[in-house]
Amino acid sequence: MERTYGESEQDTTEGLAAALPPATSWPREEELLDEFLVSPDLAAFLKRLSELSARDLSTTAQISCSVTLGRRGRRATVGSSDPTAEAMDEIQYASGEGPCQDSVTTGLTVYVPDLRTTTLYPRYRKAVSGSPLRSVFATPIPLPVSIEADAALNSYSTEPDGFSEELRSEAEKLAALASRALQLAVRMARENDRSADLAAALESRTTINLAAGVIMAQSNCSSEEAMQLLKKASMNRNEKLRDVAATVLTRYGEADPATYFG
Repeated sequence: MERTYGESEQDTTEGLAAALPPATSWPREEELLDEFLVSPDLAAFLKRLSELSARDLSTTAQISCSVTLGRRGRRATVGSSDPTAEAMDEIQYASGEGPCQDSVTTGLTVYVPDLRTTTLYPRYRKAVSGSPLRSVFATPIPLPVSIEADAALNSYSTEPDGFSEELRSEAEKLAALASRALQLAVRMARENDRSADLAAALESRTTINLAAGVIMAQSNCSSEEAMQLLKKASMNRNEKLRDVAATVLTRYGEADPATYFG
């Protein structure tokens, strides 16, 4: 399903559609998977996906593309073909409304033929009134519920009513083709996040244990007493236990930690 918004609701696009040459160079799924394999991280892959999309959608006018990705309860533009597309997305997030956010939320394609005449998204429309981009087409990138993420491919044109029916269809096909590669990229990013979280936790535990050892050596106390001193300092200073421990290690040799925290 698709939502088309504009003052005339269903502006004709036959002229543009007739002038549009048949698409012959759309990235195949294999190409997108190859891009995923050579990308160092999720952001790099989505940037490349946006660049490929902009390249192949720019048939009759300049098209800018971006990808909105929602993870961990937060949506952001993770990749874009150029700074203008990224700025248009960021204004949507700041204003709390816009076609790209609608597409991610509803799972529907959203088309705004002209940002200067549409009656929707008043805050967003006002904020982008000076932009050279006139029309927006956003289409969701299908992802399974198990991936715990949602995404949309956002396309911006410098022309009013810049997306013919055929061009919108091709953007939807491209979003569908990107689905599997994006699933793999999100899963990889999630595993990397878990590894980073585990590494941070291990680093914190090491810092805390070392600080407790310093206190034990200098105060001639037990491990339990040293930990109690660290926890007490953490509560009194409203600081994380790891930060308190790092302070102990930094000041090691300057003062007796038991006296310092007493």
